[in-house]
Amino acid sequence: MRILHLIHSEGIYGAELILLYLAHEQQQQGHQPIIGSMRDPGTPETPFEALAASWGVTVVPIRIVPRPTPAVIRRLLEISRGLQTGIVHSHGYKANILLGPQRRGTRPPMVSTLHGWTASRTFSFLWLYERLDRWALGHVDAVVVVTRAMLKLPAVRAVAADRVHLIENGIPALATRMAALALRGAAAVPRSLIEFTRRRPTLVGIGRLSAEKGFAGLIEAFGRANRAHGDTHQLLLVGEGPERAALAERIAALGLQERVTLAGYVAGADRLLEASTGFVMSSLTEGMPVVLMEALQWGVPVVATAVGAIPELLQDGRAGELVAPGDVDALTRALSALMARTPAAAAGPRAALPSHFSSARMARDYLRLYEAIT
Repeated sequence: MRILHLIHSEGIYGAELILLYLAHEQQQQGHQPIIGSMRDPGTPETPFEALAASWGVTVVPIRIVPRPTPAVIRRLLEISRGLQTGIVHSHGYKANILLGPQRRGTRPPMVSTLHGWTASRTFSFLWLYERLDRWALGHVDAVVVVTRAMLKLPAVRAVAADRVHLIENGIPALATRMAALALRGAAAVPRSLIEFTRRRPTLVGIGRLSAEKGFAGLIEAFGRANRAHGDTHQLLLVGEGPERAALAERIAALGLQERVTLAGYVAGADRLLEASTGFVMSSLTEGMPVVLMEALQWGVPVVATAVGAIPELLQDGRAGELVAPGDVDALTRALSALMARTPAAAAGPRAALPSHFSSARMARDYLRLYEAIT
């Protein structure tokens, strides 16, 4: 089966990684996935396009203006026909809006995966696009959510129940991911970060530096807990985003410059977990976070907020400590308990990612859905 995956990518985040793992697995299972990477005209090769190509996945750069004009829609349909697409699989609102309302037959059967949903400021441009997206979802052939919690979203409940499907995310085995990094020369973590983690016990947080990740609260909670433990630990935050300057100011205001580091983007950042004391996820909202799945593969102790599919991944607290989102006091207590763990306790039995959350299973589930709507 030839599958055209459409995405407008601004970086390499959870949705991009899940798409990469899905396309790679579909290729391994004998299908022909193509990633159509939609960006504005004149955009050079993006980091995601380069990453997908390094995994051996076919990438077609699609450079179109970001407006749902008839000319743009025609261009996208022409590309789909030229690629002899059997299924269009959308991974974002732009493809939904452009192709979702088109008549079946004008476009191939279409699946849309909702990787997550964050509320936008009313009457902003993003808010308008989200309203259009909700309308467009009513026209696609199948809508996929990646967590059970997303079934309760108003945008999902507005879609006919027989067209809504739950397909949980999955990732490749740890050895597969590390081998792929090595093949493209990205296996070595920057020496400065290695030296940082060797200085003292290190907690790691990984994610886009945006408000919904709750990193400001994490920094405050870490500062409190670390003071209570004699300033013995340090925190490494890996990622880039619009909150970087504000977080740097917060770190300085709390006097934590020597204990908290903003590392920026690091390819395969979860490799830093191997030698860490623990992984912390302070998100205020999530779908099914890829980085938490990666942390479970590494088997490190986890503290995370109880949002989205996190409680499911952490087996309702049996595989990691759960705290309420936005509760800095609860996060402080959880971090303090993690810091108090002895090396012997940390080296004991560790949680693992359940086998259900594999990219092979995810690809099989999507194939059954594709076959059902064609």
